[in-house]
Amino acid sequence: MKLVKPVMFALSLAMVASGVFADTPAENGKSHIVQRGDYKYLAPGYDTEDVARFFRESLNGWSETPDNVARYFTPTGTFELAYAPADDFPIFSRSNTGRENITRYFTEMSAYLGRLEYSEIKNWTQLKTNEPGTYVFEYTSRGLIKATGGEYNQKFISIVKVADGQISYVREYWDPYVALRDFNLIQRTPATSN
Repeated sequence: MKLVKPVMFALSLAMVASGVFADTPAENGKSHIVQRGDYKYLAPGYDTEDVARFFRESLNGWSETPDNVARYFTPTGTFELAYAPADDFPIFSRSNTGRENITRYFTEMSAYLGRLEYSEIKNWTQLKTNEPGTYVFEYTSRGLIKATGGEYNQKFISIVKVADGQISYVREYWDPYVALRDFNLIQRTPATSN
């Protein structure tokens, strides 16, 4: 019986050294976000806050590194922008499927926005739904409009689905009026007096 503990300890050390547990962080509050090659994954045991952090990591700073977003998505993942005014303003897109298309969209949008930062996780509303792997987040972002140097502040609600440790689907809701106004694509109408 006394031999079991040293044998188990030696076996555990050998497994750690060989990388068997390389993608599974300790359950002591450390992140469940891991990197495999060029892509990011959620390791088993993640919770709603881990998914929020994962999603925020994918978005934060995309105006400078637009190719980062797709690293968190499955190869056939979809990023949908439900309220994007794409019919009237083709700089926007309502749906981008696949890592290449997601990267293309965020690269094109990075011509308009700079220094985009998303609110800290502690300020996010985080909800896990009854549907396995589906989460809802409410959060904000701020950045700069490159053409004018003006501020860009936006509010979001996103439905995020996770499959195989990566984001498989996002449906993001944001205020298109704010984007159109701040990108100088529409003009305010002066108030009239009666």
